[in-house]
Amino acid sequence: MPYWLQDLLDSKYFIGGATTLLALIVLWLIKAIMFRPPRVVQVFPTEGGQVLVTRRAVKELVVHCCDELAGTGSADVTVGIRRGEVCTRVELKLRRNANVKGVTSYLRERIVQALTENLGLEKLGDVDIVVVGVLEEPEAAPAKA
Repeated sequence: MPYWLQDLLDSKYFIGGATTLLALIVLWLIKAIMFRPPRVVQVFPTEGGQVLVTRRAVKELVVHCCDELAGTGSADVTVGIRRGEVCTRVELKLRRNANVKGVTSYLRERIVQALTENLGLEKLGDVDIVVVGVLEEPEAAPAKA
């Protein structure tokens, strides 16, 4: 065994450091398992049971709302459930000539409307819209004579 490894193992700080590191890993794993975000949110209870909506269903509906809007590119949507409220974060690219304030406010209204009307969600949290880039305008094809 190399002398530096033997010195490390014989060090009085090795046992304490290794124990602390192991304890931190165990605590992190417990936190990751116990405090996982829920995958579903209850929309409303019925006599026969509950009506639940998954985060994936919310994500697909929000992506569809973004695709309907002409001035945007493909959207990357993150859905979280905090304190029983559905929170969304939409990252998208806008066309160069798009009015950022107008497009984002319309998109936010459209997302809230779709989530409440289509999925029946009443507890909506923040709808954050992040513009991550600008789309290039497609070049016009040269006219043939």
